[in-house]
Amino acid sequence: MSLSVKPEDGEAVLFGKAVNELQSDMVVADDEVTGTLKYVNGYVDFSSNTSEQSGNYLALKIEAEPAEAETVVELVGGTKGPVALDDDMNIVLLIKNKDTQSIKVTTTHNGESITKIYGLSGLTLETE
Repeated sequence: MSLSVKPEDGEAVLFGKAVNELQSDMVVADDEVTGTLKYVNGYVDFSSNTSEQSGNYLALKIEAEPAEAETVVELVGGTKGPVALDDDMNIVLLIKNKDTQSIKVTTTHNGESITKIYGLSGLTLETE
């Protein structure tokens, strides 16, 4: 089994926004995510909840082997709890506090699992 996390491609469009509108200079290292999250206003396709339509969004691409493994992403310190990924294996997360939140990614297959945790303190969150 294997699990890797990297920034989503800048040209990809997630929930109606190009990833390069959300973030720049992103690097996912062994246990830390660094780069700049741009301030986005009116991201209506991200959430129907108006309080989640503005802020700093992180778009990640997850790669897990084997392909049939189940992969779950949790924004620790967020509001939603763990989210199971669908076939596109990408996720957009609303980051509210880079110093208290982290990202936990778990891939499970045939009773085995791999978990990786990434800190966010190296991010720059642009303001409105």
